[in-house]
This record gives sequence, C-alpha cells and structure tokens, in this order.
Amino acid sequence: MQKETILKTLLLFFILADLTFSFLQYYNSPLYGDTDSHILPDKNIQKVIDDPFGFKVISSGEKHANPNRYFVHYSYMKYFQETPLLLQKLTNPISSVYLSAALIKIIIQVLFIYLLASFISKQRSIFNLNFLIAAALTLPLFQVYGYWSRLGINDQSIAYTFFYALPLILLMVFFKPIFDNLHIGKKVKTHTFILLAPLLIILPLSGPLIPAVSGIIILLITLRVLIRLNTTKIPDIRNILKNFPNWFYILLVPMALVCLYSIFLNSYNSQDQGEVVTLSERYMLLPMGIWKHVFHSLGLPLLLALISLNIFLIKKTNSEEGNKLISTLKWIGIFSLIYILLLPMGGYRTYRPLIVRYDTIMPVTVALIYFFGASTFYLLETLTAKHKKRFGILIVVCLSLFTIVDAEGLDKNDCEKKAFQKMASSQEKIVRLPKDCYVMNWSNIYDYKKSERRAELIHYWKITPELKLFYNEE
Repeated sequence: MQKETILKTLLLFFILADLTFSFLQYYNSPLYGDTDSHILPDKNIQKVIDDPFGFKVISSGEKHANPNRYFVHYSYMKYFQETPLLLQKLTNPISSVYLSAALIKIIIQVLFIYLLASFISKQRSIFNLNFLIAAALTLPLFQVYGYWSRLGINDQSIAYTFFYALPLILLMVFFKPIFDNLHIGKKVKTHTFILLAPLLIILPLSGPLIPAVSGIIILLITLRVLIRLNTTKIPDIRNILKNFPNWFYILLVPMALVCLYSIFLNSYNSQDQGEVVTLSERYMLLPMGIWKHVFHSLGLPLLLALISLNIFLIKKTNSEEGNKLISTLKWIGIFSLIYILLLPMGGYRTYRPLIVRYDTIMPVTVALIYFFGASTFYLLETLTAKHKKRFGILIVVCLSLFTIVDAEGLDKNDCEKKAFQKMASSQEKIVRLPKDCYVMNWSNIYDYKKSERRAELIHYWKITPELKLFYNEE
C-alpha cells in the first residue's frame, strides 16, 4: 500500500504540474485573429446569430458564411463578451482577457484527459491508481507548442479553439456512454439520455468537423452492432432492428438526421463559392499533405512508432483483451481512412494548401492518442516484470521527450500585452505600434482605419477609456 500511495502522489504531482504549466502557456498566448468580428459580430457573423437553425437562409436562398455553426459562434461571442468583464472584479482588464482564454483552454484539456483516462482505465475517480496512470500516459501528448503543428488539439488561436477543440470534446462526451456500452457492457441509463439530448441539436450545428465525424462514427457503430447481432443467427431485418440497443434509436438516429440537415445547410455556405481548386486537384494534393503532416517533425512518427511497437507486443501476449485492442485498432483504421478520403470534399482554403492540417486531421489524432494510451496501459498490466521494466523505461523516456519539447511559450504574447498597455496609457487617438507586433491578428496592420473593429472590442473590454485606433510601423 505504501508503494501505491507513493506512486499515486508522484502521478498526481506530475499531472498537476503539467496542467499548471499548460495553463501558464495558455495565459501567455496571443489572441490572434477572428476576434473582433466574432465577439462583436460584423454583418456576416450576425446573420448566423440571427438564424440559429438556418431557416432564413434556406427560405431566402441567400448564402452567407458558416450557416450551420450557430452554437459555436454564439458560445464564442457570449463567452468573450461576458467572461473578461466578470473577471475584471478580480484583475485588470488586460489580464482578464488572457485569463478568459486560458480558462477555457485548460477546461478543454482537463476534459480531454479525463475522458481518455476514464475510458482507458474504466475508472472515473481521479484518485484511482489506474486512472492516474492512464492520465499520465496521455497528458504529455497534449501539445501546447512543441509538436503542436502535428498533434495539436487546442488551437493557438482562441477563436479556432472554439471551432475545433471544443465541439470535438463535446462529441467525445456524447459518444462515451455508447462506447462504454459496446466495450464493457455498461448500461446507458435514462438520466444519461436526458443529459445528452441537448447535444443532438448543439453538436451538428457547431464545429466544421462534427457532421462528418459523427456520420462516420454512427455508420461504424451500426456495422459493429450488425456484426454482433449476426452471431445470434437472427433471421430477418425486422428482428435485427428490434434487437438494436435503445440508445441507437434515442441518440444515434436523431444525431444522424440532424447531421444530414447540417450538411445540407452547409451547401449555403458562401465560403465554398468560387472554388479555385477543383475536387480532383484536391485529391491529388492529399498524398503530399499526408506525407508532410506525418514527417514534418519527430512527434507524430515517434507516436506511430510506439503504437507499432505496442501492436507487436500485444500480438505476442495472444490474450482475449489484446485481441480486443487489435480489433479496436482496425476500427480506428477504417474510421481514419474514410475520414481522410472525405477531407477534400470539405473545400479548399489557402491557409491549408495541402488539405491535411492539424485541425482537419484532429479526430484521427485523438484516436491515435487514445490507442497509444490504451495499448500502453494494457501492456503495463500484462507484461512480465522483466519486460515491464524495460518497456516502462522506454515509455517514460519517450513521454519525457514530448514534455521537454513542449516546455516553452511563456512570453508569446509579451508584445501584444505591451501594445494594449500602450493604447491604454496613450493620449493619442491613433497609436503607432512596432512592426510585427500583432494585436488580435495574424499580420501587421499598416492602415489604422482597418483597426476600427478591433479598437471597438478593446474599448468594450475597458482596456482603453475611449476608442483608440492603431497601426504597425513599416
């Protein structure tokens, strides 16, 4: 018991230390772009806010940006309209903005690690030893900087954290009870249906990845259930449908229907108009995108190498639990293949010229992190003492590398903070900022007139006593 207590203490210390450092990284991250136009909505975003379910855009036929993403637009807008002002009761206006961004990012990271650890360990208590081991296995792979460009979950931009990471975490929350039922036979209780019901509407009308990801997962779950039912030699479709679990009809069928509606609604997305790269050209770009994504840096190849080693060792164990893990990997492989082949159909954007990028590939990244954690956890339980020690040392060394590489980023927003401070104290109506000092943007602003909406948001947050326009010196 004493050894277990010491191990628990060490794991808790590591997890809390890692999360604390992540929070500091988030607090010191720049805001980047798509802030002003989304938090104080411009006319394009306001159309989304005014038409939550897209009925107006369908009836009028007039296209606008992101008609099927109301809930993520609304949550981003309301969070940053209200949270910084609320936190100003505790801190100054500038700090309140960065604190707001850091809080939502760390909440997403904690949820991500909790969901993975509970699924891997089959435990829910954060003080359970198996839970802590599973959390410690997955936490270093959650990169804030380091290998973020290939393994990123939380975007460095706060806006795109709302559009990608947040909906994906909620999707994990939605599917977890179903996966628990399929994997360990845990019954989905009535109160779970009630709690998950709002997500049936919220998720399909949120992030850009959700309808496709949900559709693929539902298709694969349906196939999994059909395969399982087929072993009982049920003779006809009517009887097979009767034997589908209740969660299939209560959760998955409605989710599939709303996702189909969301995909239809996205056909009114003005951002997909005037595509300069044809669908066939996008598919031609896909192989190069995959190659550059995988071999850009050490992080992803190392993760894939560790997964390959785990597969080799699992096959050596030749156990029922090991065979289940291999089967799970096959399903992950099918999901990943279908998802990647659908990516070019999502349209072309100049900021991801090779189709594949950390944000578009995020669901596959999550699946890989899960399988690494699950397979490593299994091997640590199964291997003999001699092999377990060697394997454990290898895993600790590799995860230490991920942790060390990610130990940066405590000064990333220094210039942006100083710019806010200069605007707050300046007596000028138009404030000159240094070159390459980006304020809520990805590039310099040389024409002060283009800073007006950002200036309005800065004043709204009470950073400046009045409207202060700004520009970067050339």
